[in-house]
Amino acid sequence: MNRSPKRHAHSLVELMIVLSVLSSLITVSIGWIHQSMKLSKQMNSRQAHQTNLTRLTRILRDDARAANAASVDGQTLTLPSLQVVYQVEGPVIQRTEQIDANTTRTDVFELQPGSRVHWIETELPTAITLQVKRSSGTPIPSRLPPSDDPNTANSDTTDRNDLHLRMELNRYARFGVKP
Repeated sequence: MNRSPKRHAHSLVELMIVLSVLSSLITVSIGWIHQSMKLSKQMNSRQAHQTNLTRLTRILRDDARAANAASVDGQTLTLPSLQVVYQVEGPVIQRTEQIDANTTRTDVFELQPGSRVHWIETELPTAITLQVKRSSGTPIPSRLPPSDDPNTANSDTTDRNDLHLRMELNRYARFGVKP
């Protein structure tokens, strides 16, 4: 008959092993939560950017189709027949419409930081092109020696073309459609 008393406690080694396993699990869990929150913030930012681009595209297409003329002066697109002006200031495009002598309507389209907006006017007076690019931060592997020019294909980042929109002017009038 074995009369050894039953042990109701744990040894220090067992306790240290359990604590280290639990602390590792908690650390990994906190890391996953942090990463998921970071990715959620990035996705919300991308969604807001795409929503603004979609809204800008829809309004700009309608304006261009109804306008019979356009002029570009640096970062400003003017549609005089509609009394609409698109002004680019950094990553923000502001649309101002003169409704009457006392009333103006302003729409603001905020793009992601680093966005560069270009009005391409080579096809005026029949069409205008809007191009929105930004640096993606994606390294380009190259076997060529490095170049001092940052715009060469050997640079460390590649430009992402977020929007390339070509609009024909006065399209509604040509097809007999009223806007």
